[in-house]
Amino acid sequence: MKFNRHLSEEVQAVLEQQYKEYIRVTPMTKKEMRALREWVKDGNSVYENSCGAWADGGVPIEFLTVYRDEVYIRQNTKGMTPEETRKFAMDYYGWSDDDGRPEQDASLSEFIVTVSECEDLPF
Repeated sequence: MKFNRHLSEEVQAVLEQQYKEYIRVTPMTKKEMRALREWVKDGNSVYENSCGAWADGGVPIEFLTVYRDEVYIRQNTKGMTPEETRKFAMDYYGWSDDDGRPEQDASLSEFIVTVSECEDLPF
């Protein structure tokens, strides 16, 4: 495999070995395999992902899992507004906008406190 950036031979060997083992045991489409190969050629592990997502126990979610989720969301949100797309993605991941609190007054969210450098602070 020809890597897209300079990596030490040891790192290249590890990444290539991971890739070969992963594609041997993981069913995937040709499009998914191409995306995974490009991910690895950029110097990433098949066990890492592009958005820094972690599963329970502090284990990174595999690239292919995140890739599939992103494709699914893109396919199912075509033609939606950005707000509808965000809501769809939130629902897909099981997150809720409704946290039981009333909405805040927008004027309060723009409240900014400025402190002079010379002002004594209690902390």
